[in-house]
Amino acid sequence: MEKKILFNASSTEKRAALLENGKVVEVVVERPDYFRLVGNIYRGKVVSILPGIQAAFIDIGMEKCAFLHASDVDPSLLLEADDVLMERYTGQDPSKRGRVPKIPIEKVLKTGQEILVQVQKEPISSKGPKVTTQISLAGRFLVLVPDTDFIGVSKKTHDSQKRARLKKLIAQIKPPGVGFIVRTIGLKVSENEFVGEIHILLDAWRKTQEEALSGSGPKLIHRELGITTRVIRDLFSEEVTEVYVDEENDYKEVMSYLQALSPALRDRVVLYQEKVPLFDKFNVEKDLERLLKRKVWLKSGGYILIDRTEALVAIDVNTGRNVGKSNLEETIFKTNMDAVGEICRQLRLRDIGGLIVIDFIDMQRTDNLKKIENGMKKALAADPTVTSGTGLSKFCLMEITRKRVRPELQEFFSDVCHACGGLGWVFSPETVTARIDRTLRRTEKLPKMLTLSVHPAVAAYLHRDGDVLKSTLENEHKCQLSIIEDEELDQDEYSFAEIPGGNSMRD
Repeated sequence: MEKKILFNASSTEKRAALLENGKVVEVVVERPDYFRLVGNIYRGKVVSILPGIQAAFIDIGMEKCAFLHASDVDPSLLLEADDVLMERYTGQDPSKRGRVPKIPIEKVLKTGQEILVQVQKEPISSKGPKVTTQISLAGRFLVLVPDTDFIGVSKKTHDSQKRARLKKLIAQIKPPGVGFIVRTIGLKVSENEFVGEIHILLDAWRKTQEEALSGSGPKLIHRELGITTRVIRDLFSEEVTEVYVDEENDYKEVMSYLQALSPALRDRVVLYQEKVPLFDKFNVEKDLERLLKRKVWLKSGGYILIDRTEALVAIDVNTGRNVGKSNLEETIFKTNMDAVGEICRQLRLRDIGGLIVIDFIDMQRTDNLKKIENGMKKALAADPTVTSGTGLSKFCLMEITRKRVRPELQEFFSDVCHACGGLGWVFSPETVTARIDRTLRRTEKLPKMLTLSVHPAVAAYLHRDGDVLKSTLENEHKCQLSIIEDEELDQDEYSFAEIPGGNSMRD
């Protein structure tokens, strides 16, 4: 599979796109007024403790307090940890770190206490960020886990001998009292590359500790890497053949980072200087323009519909223009199979998380059902975000969960429609006319002459068939209406004013 990474920068935003076989599958965006928080470490202050849900709210210096669940509390990292209490509830030495379940949060934390927390989920909708006290620092090949001797290896490899070899290697080169996890991209690197990154991560952790012990909270003590270096760290692997950067400072940043950790990859980085915009050159802009659309067409002529509710995302597969050439079952199977790859691509591209329900077209043959299940399993395995799914139900439904750590791109790129309140619908001209009628009925001492300001679509409806609806309202309410088209109004808004001046009514 051919992979490319594109970096586009402007004064209003920075964007990075990952292409697989010429198709964009992931997009990351950063703006001057919005920086991602996941990975940031804060010295926070406990604002309130809720024993009923075993959680606490932490002030980290942002508008909304962060949410900390008891399962994410590691007493050994508290700035004011009570060693006696920890031993009482866990029976273990407080200097030994690890996830400690079943400790009542109200016995570990107290209001006003200052603790170190790390953001693990971005603020989403009305919710503040979700944090943990189990701190870690991610590098290109390794993840540093302070205050433990734990050594782990990415679950992407099932080779037990390779896992054992890597664990032994890391144990030999790491200092005591600190743990490391080998990332997927680190499965193929040399000992020297591990040594170099261990020194970088330890230095970053030392600076974080020094910052944490100075001053008072709440305050930021460690900021995660910016979009350019972060994408290179997380996505630039041996499989990536080319990296294009269209801004010189970003290009220098990428080259400097790779020089320190993976100098052999520097020759794959290109400073893009052509007149055609980078994202236009690789047709990324066209995909981004379609990003918010509900309907996505498939190569076969079928299409999928993507709808979001409060509880889940529903994806419906339809045959559309695909009428087939042989029999119905084969046509349906080809449409469903075509949908498999596109659905998984859209999940990554739109960064959809939470519960997803896919309604495939009903199939009769068991072997076809199995092929769809296997195809989804294989496609989801390529997704770097944690996913899990069920098999097809008897109604050809499949349930998938995908870890959600940040708002979807739809939420990032758009606002809730003020006219429909997020429903995706507005009142029709017929409904608006009925509402106008009810408003007139509710108004006491109705003036004899009124102006009625409405959206052009509603005005056209009132004037159709020779003003029959306008005349009906005038006769019914014994007044004269002057219709004014106002493009500034939403379709379901309207306002009245007496002629001249007079009282104003608006809805």
